[in-house]
Amino acid sequence: MSHSHFTVDGHPIHAHEHGRPNGQLAMFVHGWSSSGYALSPMFPALDRRYRCLAVDLPGYGESPPPPLEVTIPFYADVLAGLARQLSDKPIVYVGHSMGGMIGLTLALRHPGLVERLILLNPTVSGELSLFINMFVSWIVVLERFPVINWFTARLEPYMYGLTDRLMRPSSFAEQSGIDEKEYSKLRADARRPGQGRVRSDCFWAMRHNDLRGKLSQLDVPTLAIWGMEDNTVPLRDASFLSDEMKDIDLRIIPRAGHWPQFEAPEVTNRYIRAFLSTPLKLLQVEF
Repeated sequence: MSHSHFTVDGHPIHAHEHGRPNGQLAMFVHGWSSSGYALSPMFPALDRRYRCLAVDLPGYGESPPPPLEVTIPFYADVLAGLARQLSDKPIVYVGHSMGGMIGLTLALRHPGLVERLILLNPTVSGELSLFINMFVSWIVVLERFPVINWFTARLEPYMYGLTDRLMRPSSFAEQSGIDEKEYSKLRADARRPGQGRVRSDCFWAMRHNDLRGKLSQLDVPTLAIWGMEDNTVPLRDASFLSDEMKDIDLRIIPRAGHWPQFEAPEVTNRYIRAFLSTPLKLLQVEF
């Protein structure tokens, strides 16, 4: 795996590259308060055939934040620019959570750019779970203010135990298969300093990017994978996808929550391989 750096419309972007340098571009896009690492368990399903690019969205991971307020269409357009910069062919797009909402938005705004969509627990309506709204929204509001963000960042190390007890049930199934090393890495990503403004922007950007009523416009072959015990993006959003994208390949994984790629990687990758191994002509007939 190698580190790569790009610039799109003046926005620096860091990414991890894996797989075949000359293969079709497969773009991996993480969710809220995360980084490109969040998609790494899926590399084995694609890296023999594709040039895998796990992006740190501007403001996350090692990509610096943009100067202006972040929106979902902003991210979609930046990623579209990156895709066109790297390839003159349609891409495979893999998105988790907010990254799924960005992928759907990208496909709507840039027809023909995405050949196949793979979505894991994607945000569709922007209406997150009651748990998230109760315990996270007020923290996100405070992160808008630099002084308060500075104070909470220094207080957080003393509250790790409490925050983990609150947040783990919202992210993972009761019988989750994620190991502690992976969990620690995901939590470290969520605690990166300097992300407060972008986290706040994105939380509200999802709420303002409701995709219901628009998805029937898409004719991109799509696989959606959901953890049955997701307490972050409720399964009702899967119903919205199913209602509007009649031929979507929707897979529900038991004993998995918001992170099926970590909690059930073998099953997740098996679904992805089956979807990608189906010739596009057959998918297009079905879709």
